[in-house]
Order: sequence, then C-alpha cells, then structure tokens
Amino acid sequence: LKPPLDHLCELLPRLHARYYSISSSPKEHPERIHITAVVVDYHSKINRRIKGVATNWLATKIPNGPEGPRVPVYVRKSPFRLPFKTTTPVIMIGPGTGFAPFRGFIQERHFAKTEGKPLGDTVLFSGCRKKSEDYIYQEELEGYERDGTLSQLNMAFSRDQAQKVYVQHLLKERAETVWNLLNDGAHLYVCGDARHMAHDVDMVLHDIVEEKGNMSASAAKDFLKGLRNKGRYACDVWS
Repeated sequence: LKPPLDHLCELLPRLHARYYSISSSPKEHPERIHITAVVVDYHSKINRRIKGVATNWLATKIPNGPEGPRVPVYVRKSPFRLPFKTTTPVIMIGPGTGFAPFRGFIQERHFAKTEGKPLGDTVLFSGCRKKSEDYIYQEELEGYERDGTLSQLNMAFSRDQAQKVYVQHLLKERAETVWNLLNDGAHLYVCGDARHMAHDVDMVLHDIVEEKGNMSASAAKDFLKGLRNKGRYACDVWS
C-alpha cells in the first residue's frame, strides 16, 4: 500500500505544547520571560541521532533586528510559587534545568531585598555535570550569595571528580541545616527529574527527618506528608 502523504499527515496527532518553567521574575523583568533549557541533540546506542523538536526549533530563533523571530507562547498559572511572606525560609532543590523556576524565585527575593524588605533564609541546592562547561549562571548566583539574597549556595558538579556527586549528597552533608530550617517553618521545593533525582532527594529527606528529629521511619514519613498537606513541600518534576 502507498497511501497519499496528505492522508498520512491527517492521521498524525498534533504536537502538544511544550511547557517550560519561567526562569525569571516579572518584578525584575516585567516585559520579558526567560526560560532555561538544554538543546536535546545526541546519538542513541544504535547511533541514531535524536533531536528535541522544541529546543532545536527555538535554538534557530536568533534575534537579528528590531522585529526579530516570532514564537507563539502563552503563560499558564502554576501553584509552584514562593511563600507570601519574604521572611519565610525556603529550601530549593533543582539540578540541571530543574534550577529554572528557582532562578525566578531568587530574582523575586532579590527585588524584595532592594525594596528594603527582610528576607528569610534562602538556600539553593543545584548542580550540573561540569563547572567549566555547564555552570552558566555562576556569576549571577555567586553575586546573589555575596549580596545576601542567597544565604547558602550549594552546587554539585557530578563529573568534576572520580566519584559522582549529586544534590542528594550535599543534602546529607547539610542535614543539620535542612532540619533546623524545616523546624523554623521553611518551605521545601524540588524541581527536575522524577525518575531518579526527586526520588533520591525524597529518600534523603526522610533520612534527615528520621535522624535529626529522632523519629521512627513511619513518623518521618508522616512529617513530610504533613509538609505536603500544608503546602510546604512542593514538587515540579518530569520523567
């Protein structure tokens, strides 16, 4: 059979909208929306080239004049947001592109700081493969740490040493800090890979609560469940 091409095209489903976390604050950038994405382009085990549809298309949209390229977008509401009070401590966990919404969170707190508002502890756990190649927001983040917007900047560079280091390893090292912040009413956010990172982070958080809170495993589980129910433990993850 050789069906006409237009008939085959009619049978293909439409491409769904590709959702990206906004990695900027409307208070610091009222007329722009930033996204943080990785161009997907690699070869599979059978040497087949795999290219991400959305990221490769966006990569060609380079501004070249006052008009510039046009990209159809829309903004949808998200429950993933900072606490109303700027004094509420926050713990943000997001390696790779999972850092995207937290860049907006940090900008939001920086704006509040410039207005003279007091800030609660703002702690970031993030990371990438290699510091020399992938740490594209280094100057920005270190600047926020210097001016006090970020109270702690914890970066894991998984390929910069023989033994891989991920955000969950840094969480273990800062277990006392994490537990104290949770006791002080901190809001906890996790963004990124659902299959591995988010699961491993959740397991480490259980261990921290169990150990530092002198709780049984079931009590630690109930503690974290309580944080979720109160809106203090939010996840934005994908597989």
